Amino acid sequence: MPESRKRSLSLEEEGERDSLVKKQDSKPTRNRELTTVLVKNLPKSTNQNRLRKFFQDCGPLKHVDIVDTLDKSSRVARLEFENFLDASSALTKTFKKLGNNEIEVSWLKNCTVWLTNFPPTFTSRELKSLFTEYDCLPISVRLPSLRFNANRRFAYVDVCTSNEATNMVNNLNNKEIDNYKLVAKMSDPSQRSKRSDAAAIERRELIIRNLDPSSIDEGELRNMFGTLGEIESINIPKKQEENSNQYTNGVAFITFLNSDDAHSALKLNNSKINDRIITVSLADQKPYLERQEVKRILLSRNKNELEKIISLYPMSDRVSKFELRSFIEEKCHMYDNIEHIKDIHLVPDHNGALLVLSNNNIAAKYSMILNGLSFHNKSISCGSVQDLKNHHHSKNKNPRQASIASNGEHFSRMILKEPTTKERENPNDKPKLSNDDFRKMFLNK
Repeated sequence: MPESRKRSLSLEEEGERDSLVKKQDSKPTRNRELTTVLVKNLPKSTNQNRLRKFFQDCGPLKHVDIVDTLDKSSRVARLEFENFLDASSALTKTFKKLGNNEIEVSWLKNCTVWLTNFPPTFTSRELKSLFTEYDCLPISVRLPSLRFNANRRFAYVDVCTSNEATNMVNNLNNKEIDNYKLVAKMSDPSQRSKRSDAAAIERRELIIRNLDPSSIDEGELRNMFGTLGEIESINIPKKQEENSNQYTNGVAFITFLNSDDAHSALKLNNSKINDRIITVSLADQKPYLERQEVKRILLSRNKNELEKIISLYPMSDRVSKFELRSFIEEKCHMYDNIEHIKDIHLVPDHNGALLVLSNNNIAAKYSMILNGLSFHNKSISCGSVQDLKNHHHSKNKNPRQASIASNGEHFSRMILKEPTTKERENPNDKPKLSNDDFRKMFLNK
C-alpha cells in the first residue's frame, strides 16, 4: 500500500504513547536499603499486628513481611519504614525482648537478588522454592505491577545476609529451568539497566515487513539501510529463521544510533528486496500496541466479536498472562485450549482480563466453568466485556447503591414516594410502605 494512503498516527495516539512511557518511568527509584531493617529471633507466635505495635514509636511501617526460619524454631521479619530516620530508630530495639525472645535488629543491606527470565508461569511460590532448594531463606518476593506493561517478568528476592545473596546469584545465574536460562544479579538501584525497549521509545527502531523468510540476509539489510545512517543492531527473529517454511512474510528489526537516521530510512518504504516490495515503518512498543487493542475491544460494538470474548474479574495487576493461561488451561482441560484460546488481554485499569475464544459456544462453556472459581484468593466472576466495564464503574458507587443493585434490577427501578392526599384518604387502601419498611424488607430485619 502506498505510504500516502497509510493512516498516520494521530496526535492523540502519539500523546497517549508518550503518556504511557512517562507513567512507566515517572516514579523515581526508591532505595529500600535506606529504609528497611531485618528483625531476627522473633517468637513463633509473632504476627504483623504485634510487630507494628512493638515498633510504633519508631514511625509508620510501609510494609511488613514475616516468615518462619527454615528449622521453624523462630521467625524473621522484614520491616520497611517510610524514611531513613524511622528505620534508624528501629535499630535501638535490638537486644530488647519481645515475649521471651531477645530480638536482633539490623539493616537489610546487599541482601536483595534480582531475577529474570524464569518460566512465565512462575509465581512467588515457585521463586521461593528456588532459594529453599539451596537452604536459603527467602524473606520476601516482590513482583512488578503489570499495569502499564503486561510483559514484564522479573522479581526481587530478599534474603537474610549479603553472603547468602551472593551465593544465590552464583547458584541461580544461568541455571536452566524448562528451557529458560535464569538471570540472577545482585540488586543495585544505582546501576539501573537501560530499558530493553529504549530504541522503540526513542523512535530509533524500524520494522521491515514482507521479507522472504527463506532468504533474509543481515548483510544485505545492512548494506541497504546503512547508507542512511549508522546502524546499532539488526535483529531477525530466531524462530522465523529456524522455521522459514512456516512463514510467508518475514520481518526484521533495524535499530539506528539516532532517531533522525531512522526517520530518514523510512524513504525505503515500498523498495524491493529479492523481488518483494517491503514495508518500512517505525516500530512501536509492544505495551502500547496491546493497550490500543484492549481499548478497541472495550469500545467495540461488533456483536459477533464480543460474543467470543469473556471477561474475568477482579484480578490483581501483578497476575501475568502466562499465570492466568495456566490457570484457565488447568480448569478447562477437557477442551482443546490451544485451538480455542486465541488471546488473553490483561486490563489492570479495570482490575480484570479479557479472554478471546474461538467461538461464542466455547466462550459460554469457559465462562460457566471459570465463574466463581478461586484465583489468587479471590472469587473470579465471568461475564461479557460490558460486565467488566460495569464492574469498573460500580467501584465509584456508594455501598448503599451497590447493595440495592445487587438485589436485582427490579429493585433499582422502584421509586419510593409519599402517597398523595387522595391516596391517604381512601380507607380501602392498604397502608403504604415507607422507606424504612422497604429497608427492613431488603435487609431482612
